[in-house]
Amino acid sequence: MAVDNVSMNIDRGCIHGLIGPNGAGKSTLFNAMSGLVPIKQGSICFEGVDVTHLPVHLRAPRGIRRTFQHVQLMEDRTVLENVLVGMHSSISTNPFKSVFGLGAEGSPDKAAREAAREVLQFLGIGHIALTEMGGLTIAEHRFAELARALVAKPRLLLLDEPAAGLSLRSTEALDTLLVRIRDEWGATIVLVEHRIDLVLNVSDVVTVLDNGSIIASGRGQDVIEDPGVKRAYLGVDEEE
Repeated sequence: MAVDNVSMNIDRGCIHGLIGPNGAGKSTLFNAMSGLVPIKQGSICFEGVDVTHLPVHLRAPRGIRRTFQHVQLMEDRTVLENVLVGMHSSISTNPFKSVFGLGAEGSPDKAAREAAREVLQFLGIGHIALTEMGGLTIAEHRFAELARALVAKPRLLLLDEPAAGLSLRSTEALDTLLVRIRDEWGATIVLVEHRIDLVLNVSDVVTVLDNGSIIASGRGQDVIEDPGVKRAYLGVDEEE
């Protein structure tokens, strides 16, 4: 059983870190929260609404967005075009209105492009907006995927190992950005990450999974000193 009897409360406006050794069930739990895998028992509630059986494409418009452990981007498209995919639920499906900019607020496509450029500038990659993804670095791919998830201003942002493959300098930049996303964009963040230092730096709460179950949860420094957590990561008792 990948996830067994896990109960979590994610407080609004916080960064909630989710850590654990390989095979602990982190990705499965993440996929269940975002709707990619079904759950056999239990429920998932978002802002007081049961979304357990709601498909992925209906969770996104409610304000739930995510990134992936392995970056999912279109390599033959520009950064801007990839980010615009994140606005799919906001752009009008009426091509006549879109092309001619009818309505009080003008063209929805134009508004989407402005929103995309705003988030790219915020993340520090505005200068590569018109560059195709295929020629960019791992860090630029990571930040572009983050931009795609952030552009619709989600209320819940699920980040699956956003620091994977990043240099120390890029990780430090991500560290600062996550706090700003919480404080300036008003997003609640759930962060799955193997870089424990990053998790401890930014998280208000840290939950530890091992063998599909929660073994500790609380303030980061307290959690990391827990004997059960040390045993899960190191495979030995504290005395040993």
